[in-house]
Amino acid sequence: MVKPYLDAFMRLWRLAVRPTRGRTALALRTAIVCMALVLIGEIWQLPMLTLLTLTLGALWQGNRVANMKISVMYIIFFSGVTGALYVGVATTINNFLATLIFNLVLSFVFFFLSTTTILGMISVIGGLILSYMLVALDNVQSGDSIARLVLSAWRVFLIIAGMMAFVGSCFSPSPEHVLTDQIIERLRLSAKCLGRRGEGRGIPQAWQDAVMDTVGEGVSGMFGMLGAATAEQRWSPEDLSYLRRAALNSFGILQFVERCLKPNAPISMEDCAYLAKRLEEAAECFETGGRPAETGTDQVCSGDIAQEMERLLNSLDQPLTAEDVQLPSSQSGNAAPKKKSGFFLPGAFTDPEHVRFAVKGTVSVCLSIITYKMLNWPGVHTCIITCFIVSLPTMGAVLDKQRLRIVGALIGCFMAMGTIVWLMPHMTDIAEIMLVMGVVIFIGAWVKAGDQRISYLGLQIIVTFTLADLAKYAPTTDLTVPRDRIIGILIGLAITYVVHTMFWPHSAMGGALQKLKALDGLLAQDITDWNHDQRMLQAARIQETASGAMSQLRQVMIEPAAMRPTKHRMRQYMLFLRRAAMSAGCLFGDIAASQQKQSLRLGQILKGGETASLKEGGGL
Repeated sequence: MVKPYLDAFMRLWRLAVRPTRGRTALALRTAIVCMALVLIGEIWQLPMLTLLTLTLGALWQGNRVANMKISVMYIIFFSGVTGALYVGVATTINNFLATLIFNLVLSFVFFFLSTTTILGMISVIGGLILSYMLVALDNVQSGDSIARLVLSAWRVFLIIAGMMAFVGSCFSPSPEHVLTDQIIERLRLSAKCLGRRGEGRGIPQAWQDAVMDTVGEGVSGMFGMLGAATAEQRWSPEDLSYLRRAALNSFGILQFVERCLKPNAPISMEDCAYLAKRLEEAAECFETGGRPAETGTDQVCSGDIAQEMERLLNSLDQPLTAEDVQLPSSQSGNAAPKKKSGFFLPGAFTDPEHVRFAVKGTVSVCLSIITYKMLNWPGVHTCIITCFIVSLPTMGAVLDKQRLRIVGALIGCFMAMGTIVWLMPHMTDIAEIMLVMGVVIFIGAWVKAGDQRISYLGLQIIVTFTLADLAKYAPTTDLTVPRDRIIGILIGLAITYVVHTMFWPHSAMGGALQKLKALDGLLAQDITDWNHDQRMLQAARIQETASGAMSQLRQVMIEPAAMRPTKHRMRQYMLFLRRAAMSAGCLFGDIAASQQKQSLRLGQILKGGETASLKEGGGL
């Protein structure tokens, strides 16, 4: 009875502590920037001090191009937010009902923009800050004081955008550097697994999980970094073409390594040891800023899988342009070329789910504000913040995020209480406080920089700790502050759960079915006339789609029983995903040419054509 929960905890722990390349540097940069921002806020006594780290921690990116892009959108968007805030407050001053209506109208707009535009998290942060300020300004009676506070808020927005733009440009790495780190990480992960197998030892479970998770990422993220590096216009097209080749080949190598994780994999120990050495040499070459030298075409390995990996290693010295991996338009599943999306995403005004989600989020905010005013308990204002942070379009995503918020909030609260009880009495200057805050923010940023399944947990550690220990422009010495923050978070979670359950509950199964149908279409494509690189890119697309569908199904499994499919149907979906992932490894190389293509369709499995093999789908 205990083993499933223990396995889930160990899986979560491995995700939290997985030491990927660049993770420590990203967490350290986030901690330093947050500490500098808090220090500026303490010196100038800026309003919304507790929300500075929330904004920066949520929006800070791992490369300078992304930080610059977000800072530009941030300052433009929040300049409009500040103007709307001033007009709204000036017209609804000393009128709670009018202020509430104005707050709810803007909350609806922000929720709608968060799912229909490229703003995303920026819109959520905007709604969060606006609602918080409107509730706080409701107690201010002087119009002149309100004007000064609104202008001070705009100064805060300018400072945050400036930190992201200038500090991010100076200290954040370039997209080319981030892409190189990802390539090195994949090569060294492959080398470690093959090295252990070459020594006759078992591969640790943490390494196996890392291989499967990284294969599921495909190459879209790395190709996105190539696009950002191209936009930066600091790197020659020739250098980027070599990185494109290394990115695609590193995925192919890791795809074959995943097939070598099984004890009975058809690869010898000698081949594993040789390939591990070659992979380490290639990783060291990329780490020193060079390119793998030409190694010739002589085959040393004997097995089929080992020869495929050796061929991928030998071709690392060959450039790969974007046109070489462009999939044929007649086979890509799209008759017409895709239009480049603008500010609004496709289906922004045609899908009614966007409006329903905005309505549900607005109702949650309304109930939170009324509850906050009725309780007359200033410390539980986090219930309003929670409604913005945990509101998501599907029920499974809401429940998943709520669990992470509860765990992260409890960890951050315990850290804040421990700081107040054991460290605050011994602190004598602001440097010591900044040091303690930097350590906690680093821990939260480390978790946030990890896998996307637990990144929200790290953000909650940062948010809860700063909300508790930055309640005033002085060291916090009252334990009721973190207690009130936790109570407010629980109130917000309860309200969000009730609203998303009772009003138009939308299951994550709809998104999962779309992913499954897209995966079925990818598997049905005829790739007979495609070259080797196109086949490898198709395999990456299949792995990414299968990973996305698996993530959606995990959210479906935590939804209420009435919204979930039957266990038999879920096992069929799992079987299809596992078969698709295995088929992706046979799409490229000589192995694909020597094997007869098997038709794998979702309809056959759902109709019962694969009932004899349902055990492959695993348990739920």
